[in-house]
Amino acid sequence: MGWLLFGLKGRASRQSYWLAYTLLICLNAAIVGQLFGGEEASFSRIAETVGPLIILATIYSNLAVTVKRLHDVGYSGFLSIAMFVPIVNLVFTIWVGILPGTAGPNAYGDVADSVPA
Repeated sequence: MGWLLFGLKGRASRQSYWLAYTLLICLNAAIVGQLFGGEEASFSRIAETVGPLIILATIYSNLAVTVKRLHDVGYSGFLSIAMFVPIVNLVFTIWVGILPGTAGPNAYGDVADSVPA
C-alpha cells in the first residue's frame, strides 16, 4: 500500500483510486474535526501537533494516487496540477476516477495495481 500512497511511478485502477481517495478524505475529515472541536474534541492536543503534518502527507498521497491513475489512463502525471485549481479540482477528481484504464501495458507500466519494477 505504501507504493500506492507515496510513490509516483506505476498505475492505479479505478477501484484503488477511489478507495485511496476515500481513505485520505476520511483521514483529513477526522483531523479537521479534531482541530475545530477545540477542547471538547477527544484528541485535540494530538491533532494540533501532528495534524498539519498529516494533512500535508495526505495532500502528497492524493497527488501520488492521482498521478498513478493518470498513468493507467495513459496520460502524463503533470495533469494532476489541476487538483490545486479551485472548482476544477472537483470535476477533475471525478473525471480521473471514471475514465477507463488502458487495457494491457502502456508507457507507464505493465498492469494496474502492481508495484513498478
